[in-house]
Amino acid sequence: MILDSECNTVYFSEKLKEHFPREFKNISDAIAPFDYIKLKLLKGTKDEWARDYMPIQTAEKRLIKFRYQPSYEPRARWTESKKVIKANRLRTNFSEHNINLDGGNVVKWKDKVIITDRVLQENHTYEKCPSLLYERISEDLQAEVIVIKAHREKDDMTGHADGMLRFVNEKTLIGNRLSDECEPIRENIAQMLKGHQFHYIDLPFFEDTTVNHYSAIGTYTNFLEIADIILFPVFNHPKEKNQEALEIIKNSFPKRKIIPINIDAVGKHGGLMNCISWCLKE
Repeated sequence: MILDSECNTVYFSEKLKEHFPREFKNISDAIAPFDYIKLKLLKGTKDEWARDYMPIQTAEKRLIKFRYQPSYEPRARWTESKKVIKANRLRTNFSEHNINLDGGNVVKWKDKVIITDRVLQENHTYEKCPSLLYERISEDLQAEVIVIKAHREKDDMTGHADGMLRFVNEKTLIGNRLSDECEPIRENIAQMLKGHQFHYIDLPFFEDTTVNHYSAIGTYTNFLEIADIILFPVFNHPKEKNQEALEIIKNSFPKRKIIPINIDAVGKHGGLMNCISWCLKE
């Protein structure tokens, strides 16, 4: 599995630049000083998102493309993956099992991935045999699959793992503060941590009640990791949460360059830094 920290190219949708010019400029300005990182734009997209419909890089010349048909969006709004792949001249291998899986629901380490059980909702034929679904995802990605419980759809539209936790290293995860999580999620993650002997670092999070349940504002775990930098989402309010989260992320990744990026305008639409980006080792 290729980690984003091993990548040298980050893609953003052309629509991000078109619809959120200020945020895109802030991001591109932040990346510009690092001449070993290439920034490219994805052609053929319908909106500002990138991660979910793009392939997952498992080796330098191996991109695995899953089916992208999210139940939480109307079909007319789906970006057609095949058109994007063709428009950007990418060569991919498609999932041998035709599995519907969003890229944002795949949190990677070299030999393992963490996904939420929301994937069952997206693959109804496996609902009576979830273990077979997870085995087939494991085959496609050539990695161990660790499954955690997703939030209810009314609380989290997508149910993606990248809004819950991320890898710091092989044995350490960083994610939403467990003491503030609802009991079913807290107990499920605690069980997973114990079973896999992971350490866990708490990040603060808060719910944005000013917009709607689609808003991702307040989810610090949804950062962009590319090469040795982390573009870290911060929000207009409350400022003290930003400072607390920044101190934790800097202590957790002492060898990385942490760059805060205000992304409220994008977050109101349901995604943050990881959602709008796609990383590649070229």
